[in-house]
Amino acid sequence: MNNAYNSQSFWEREELSADWDLLIVGAGIVGSSIALFYKEKNPEAEVAILERGFHPYGASTRNAGFSCIGSMSEHLADFGLAGKNTVLNRIERRWNGLQLLRATLTDEESGYEHTGGIEIFTRNDLFERCAGSIGEMNRLVYEKTGLKDVYSVTEYRGYKAITNRVEGALNSGRMMKSIHRRLSKAGVTIFWNSEVIKTSEHGVQLKDGYYIKAKNVVVAANGFTKSLADVPVKPARGLIFITKPLKKLGWKGTFNYNEGYVYFRNIGNRLLMGGARDIARDEETTHHFGVNPKIHDYLVQFTNEVVRLEAGWEIEMEWSGIMGMTPNKEPVIEKTDSGVFVAAGLSGMGVAIGMQVAKDMVQILENSTEGA
Repeated sequence: MNNAYNSQSFWEREELSADWDLLIVGAGIVGSSIALFYKEKNPEAEVAILERGFHPYGASTRNAGFSCIGSMSEHLADFGLAGKNTVLNRIERRWNGLQLLRATLTDEESGYEHTGGIEIFTRNDLFERCAGSIGEMNRLVYEKTGLKDVYSVTEYRGYKAITNRVEGALNSGRMMKSIHRRLSKAGVTIFWNSEVIKTSEHGVQLKDGYYIKAKNVVVAANGFTKSLADVPVKPARGLIFITKPLKKLGWKGTFNYNEGYVYFRNIGNRLLMGGARDIARDEETTHHFGVNPKIHDYLVQFTNEVVRLEAGWEIEMEWSGIMGMTPNKEPVIEKTDSGVFVAAGLSGMGVAIGMQVAKDMVQILENSTEGA
């Protein structure tokens, strides 16, 4: 006898599991933006998103809300990792992605604030190396983006520092809520709490046994991509905490430290602090949420000794997000040999490049359809 609870009804089979034009796995910034841009180009298309969580499960709503093109020490470190041309192209992609985000959503919809960015230094040798590279970096960034004099030397609260005049911050939760409202108006269906365990060129298999057919399938699950598509994307866990309200907080804006591995900002009179994944990189190469005590203790010590918050400050909330990393920090945007499309591996730059990656994925989908 069949299990009537798990079997589909006639209505489900005919309407909900029918052959969709486009199925997207992941309702974060990339997956949602793919749906939005694809629907704009193909208003009659049947588009659905499958999301394993009640909210986007990865990092889109579990990040620090930095809208940045990157700090000086980050870029110099990446020159050695990926090469100068790749890094400069990445800066251009980040800048274009941020402009696309602000063109797609109003600043009110995303909670965007133009704060500028400040990188602080406690090591004089690193500061001198970065400061000595500002002239060349400004020239290269101008050639790529048309932005003049992005980086400059300054001092902040007693620390040697380098400013980035074009950076900002936003409200990640508000941003995703706004995108999902746009999707609802556009007629895109989101199936929440629907975990996909297998993908193929013609559909997806859900954890509860359902199989849903589609003409095209895109995996946009970032840090959770490896189990769904054979691409070089590894998970990376990031830790963030926010303090209880403080009587006095002298830090205002967005701040980076140590090649961008540590980042913090004010949320009103609270401090949001995160990062330090580099001190336990192997342990943090995981898709499991949780708090690494080693990283927690480091960030608390950093807050006490470098940020120097008032005595008695307390953490109100602490959480982790799962990013998707690639060996050279370049995203994967392609159609795989299995016929499944993949847009993942944003390497901690999801806010900046998410919509640009989505736009590039939609172009690949359009080209694939035209060539079929």
